[in-house]
Amino acid sequence: MPTILEELAGVYVRHTSYSELDAVTRIIVPFFLSLDVFFVKDITTATLLAVTALVFLLWAGVPLRFLKNYLFLILSLSFFIVLSFVFFKEVPGNTLYSTTILRVNAERGVWEWKILITDTALLQTAFFILRILAMIFTATLFIATVSDRDIVWGLRRLKLPAWVSISASLFFRGISFFVSDFLIVREAMIARGVDFEKSSLARKFRIYLNALIPLLSLMVTRSLEISLALESRGIQPSTTFSASLHRGKLTIKDYLVLAFTVFLTIFLAWWFTWRF
Repeated sequence: MPTILEELAGVYVRHTSYSELDAVTRIIVPFFLSLDVFFVKDITTATLLAVTALVFLLWAGVPLRFLKNYLFLILSLSFFIVLSFVFFKEVPGNTLYSTTILRVNAERGVWEWKILITDTALLQTAFFILRILAMIFTATLFIATVSDRDIVWGLRRLKLPAWVSISASLFFRGISFFVSDFLIVREAMIARGVDFEKSSLARKFRIYLNALIPLLSLMVTRSLEISLALESRGIQPSTTFSASLHRGKLTIKDYLVLAFTVFLTIFLAWWFTWRF
């Protein structure tokens, strides 16, 4: 069954030994990695988490060319983070570069707007960028290694209610539908002469705003179709079903991966408590 990433972006993820892990393992690993983000408070642990998520990503066989789609987002966020630390915040530390842009003499004193680059500001900038990379790698690992069926039966085997499992699966299925509908609407607008590439930023905003009308209509139609399909199969919020027919068996490899992930979380939590 195709993974969520294959349905969303059409990116094929080759089969590796990570794909042979149980669905429960492939759900728990990204969950703990995302939980680790809350315990990351310095550049050392941020680097450790980002590298760990990247190693899992490479092990899962996710092509790195797919991450190029996030390159503009990462660069934009990094640029704004650097601007915030350099232009709008004076971070104490060893000064590497300093210059005054504006100086205003007032009755109560002198107000200065400076460009101040310190070693602490650079470390904090790198820390935030590494956290963003860790979150992107973790999210990509999840959607690239699980399918709708894995989510439903994996969550059921974790003893979560049936309606939670189905809702989580439908959430990602809904994203896939939205992307598909958006591409259909976009192609229809291009066929009618709308030029997305040569339009200005303001015009693009108006075009996408107008595209929301058919998208909302399609979303309502999709929701009605899904609700009718669930009702025809007798699935309701109070429905319960057993996962015994889809109960897999955790192997030694699963236990080793889970043990490493849990140990990493415990270590980062201990580091967070000890250092802060």
